[in-house]
Amino acid sequence: MGSYATSGGYYISCNADRIIAEPTTITGSIGVFGAIPNISEFSKRIGINAEQIGTNKRSVGYSIFEPMNEDFYMVTQEGIERVYNTFVTKVAEGRKMTFEEVDSIAQGRVWTGKEALDKGLVDELGSLEDAVRAAADLVGITEYRVRNYPDYEKEFKDMFKGPFARVKENMLKTELGESNYQALQRIKEFSELKGIQTRLPFLIEIN
Repeated sequence: MGSYATSGGYYISCNADRIIAEPTTITGSIGVFGAIPNISEFSKRIGINAEQIGTNKRSVGYSIFEPMNEDFYMVTQEGIERVYNTFVTKVAEGRKMTFEEVDSIAQGRVWTGKEALDKGLVDELGSLEDAVRAAADLVGITEYRVRNYPDYEKEFKDMFKGPFARVKENMLKTELGESNYQALQRIKEFSELKGIQTRLPFLIEIN
């Protein structure tokens, strides 16, 4: 584990034969949360009225223009709890712990690598080189080399993308300011997300 291995990062790590983290790695975040947009109050203020008509109380879907009804809330909550239970169960199986033991250190909380070691979420502290050596030991080899993926040859036109991208980035930073530029990058990132995400519900910046 490098700088981050939280939520989805830990989900794919928890069943490994051995987990090595750096002392300052941010990991854990074993938890699930749901965020569903709703503009019912805002739509009322600007005069937008929406109404759904169905044959029974469960025949209509969710509308961002109307308050969330109890049935939809319960279905959503059940889905969140189901994913959480799956997450905790996977960790318990991988770390040879009980569901209750994992649950006591889960609930979305994050830990440093050192704290994760104390709580049984990782096996040892070390570097990337230590992890590579451990992987070689697990398969019983002494001679090996590391190859980075994806491995591809760039076309001539691709050589200019890096410099031009940096110029564009610097211009945006100058125009918007660093904090606004970072906010723009986050908006762009989230706009490209698809499906269920396993992420930290916040951002950590270490200066």
